[in-house]
Amino acid sequence: MSLWLSGIGVARGIAIGRALKIVSGDLDIPEYALEPFEVGAEIRRYRSALRRARTQLKDVQERIPKGTPGEISAFIESHMLMLEDRAFSEAVEELISERGVNAEASLKSQRDTLIRVFEAMEDPYLRSRRDDVEHVVSQIQRILLKNDKPLGTREAAHEGTSIVVAEIGRAHV
Repeated sequence: MSLWLSGIGVARGIAIGRALKIVSGDLDIPEYALEPFEVGAEIRRYRSALRRARTQLKDVQERIPKGTPGEISAFIESHMLMLEDRAFSEAVEELISERGVNAEASLKSQRDTLIRVFEAMEDPYLRSRRDDVEHVVSQIQRILLKNDKPLGTREAAHEGTSIVVAEIGRAHV
């Protein structure tokens, strides 16, 4: 299959290879009602996504080269702490149980609540921490939606023969 893409290149010339698409931006989050007997399984699915997100972050943390500025490790660590925060995870589980809706929709609702709190803060630094919430929630959402191909692996990068395709704009790294 061929696909012609145009955009801003970072190198001169023409490239032929597999496209490695780096997705950014908003995800389409489905919302659907659960039958009462499905709630337990949905909570287990959410907990599984949390475990997988932790594993992915630990993998990234282990691959940080020695000598990398400490802010990078602190950034990853703050995301790990958010994943381990019971107030964050339990709030989503409560929404799944109380509203009887899927994990993705419940997580989106909790994200929206947290974002409103951060945006109401007067301190610009604390207000900017909303981005951490966005990153963590997006990572979990991608896992729940089975759209979480890890970057930096041989499988994802096709052993260096890929052309990276990414959106320009509000992308978070």
